[in-house]
Amino acid sequence: MRTIYPKANPAIENLFEHAGTPRKVMCVAFDYAKATHTAMVCNGEGMQLRGAFNVHNNPAGLDYVQKIVSGLCRKHSIAREHVFCGGEDCGPYASNFIHALAAKGFLVVGVNAKDAKNERGNMLASTDKIDLLGVAGMLVKKRGRTIPAEISHVEQLRKLTHHRLSLVQSRTASANRMHALVDQLLPGFLDVDQSGIYPFTRASLWLMSERFSPKGIHGRPMPTLVSRLHEFAVHDAEGAARKLKALCESVLPPPSAMLDCLQQCLSHEVTVYRMLSDSVRALEVEAARQLAATPGAMLTTMPGIGVGLAAGIYAEMADPTRRQALFRMASYAGLVNRLKQSGGPDKEASACGRPRHANVFLKNLLLDLVVHIGNYGDGELKADYLRRTEDGQYSRLTMARKLLRICSHLIGGDFYVPATLRQNPSTEALPQYYQSAWTRILWRWRDAAAIRQAFAKDAPLEQWRCMINELYGLKLSNVSPQAGQTRKEERI
Repeated sequence: MRTIYPKANPAIENLFEHAGTPRKVMCVAFDYAKATHTAMVCNGEGMQLRGAFNVHNNPAGLDYVQKIVSGLCRKHSIAREHVFCGGEDCGPYASNFIHALAAKGFLVVGVNAKDAKNERGNMLASTDKIDLLGVAGMLVKKRGRTIPAEISHVEQLRKLTHHRLSLVQSRTASANRMHALVDQLLPGFLDVDQSGIYPFTRASLWLMSERFSPKGIHGRPMPTLVSRLHEFAVHDAEGAARKLKALCESVLPPPSAMLDCLQQCLSHEVTVYRMLSDSVRALEVEAARQLAATPGAMLTTMPGIGVGLAAGIYAEMADPTRRQALFRMASYAGLVNRLKQSGGPDKEASACGRPRHANVFLKNLLLDLVVHIGNYGDGELKADYLRRTEDGQYSRLTMARKLLRICSHLIGGDFYVPATLRQNPSTEALPQYYQSAWTRILWRWRDAAAIRQAFAKDAPLEQWRCMINELYGLKLSNVSPQAGQTRKEERI
């Protein structure tokens, strides 16, 4: 029999069931703050057992909550295991307090702030006590997500990918500031067609870091300039040097009074850009190594999904505290429109736009994945994307919903296989596909500096490799494609 409360928290439902009656359930609602939380206690029927009181965000406050809970449990004959806590999803300032509650054995629940606001009786005012009523109403109605006592690998991966995105945004801001400075010092330098140097490569950053001006670069000896460009692996270093010298002769130099000031600003900005780039790369490597031990590693078997993109998608989709049914995941990702229907069965539903409080990170990752699939994906998926575009559909959105379903299956442990081959597998075509796709996967994990972690003994990709080798008699390797060449160079 289906319930009319599909969003009810199963853990809270079990707690109410074991208690036997809502009167024997205790709910501790919190309105979290940076220094002092506000809390209140009620039973499962919504009757207040203790009015609002203050709790300090420190160990003393945690002990104070436990003392109050113990006293009320004795007074109202409520078992300790039938007590649960909850509050609105908030910033990191209350994270330690929340996980400390979970570590003490409490069932801790996080509720959506918007839903808690709608639960309040007073919509005109907002105080800590009024907000508490909204939180308590959500908890008594068994709504919210369970916050586990132990930090999962998915939550760690989620933190890494979110922080990486913040650093990428900071690096982009730094690059924009460098564009403004270069437009004064040497206009056109960041255009590869004019300078012969790709922007923000090692060679580009080296040139911008010292004596960067038309006169300074034009005065460098040609052999020295070509030699340094060779060291930075610039293709056709001599041609790039000639093009760079020609650019210096064709542009207007900055005012001499501003030259030193602009050069110092650019030099410091290059240092910031390099530091951010190194930090982004370090986070990408760490995220890849954590992803390698999870089922999310199977996402990299789809052409068009790199290790970084796979880490972000897995961190958003597989979070156990936010895991949704597949038919609700598209709404969670903001990929479907909100519907409004009223006036009887004869009235059709009208679209009201996409939800505003969807998971923006997951939505942006899926839309980026569509672009990757359109450029580098499997032939069938790429053709499907082009067909949707030619038919006048919003191809990024409709294709994202399809890729969401595919990603859900891959996270379940499947290896990506094109639809036509999956529907009509043959004894020869399927092993050949695995063989041809495997080299691409090895390169992908080698470039992410996580190939050892991806093919460790208990890693999902390694288990799949051993199974396929045994099933089809293949010899899929778990060694980096350049491993032999590297060893040969070391012997020389």
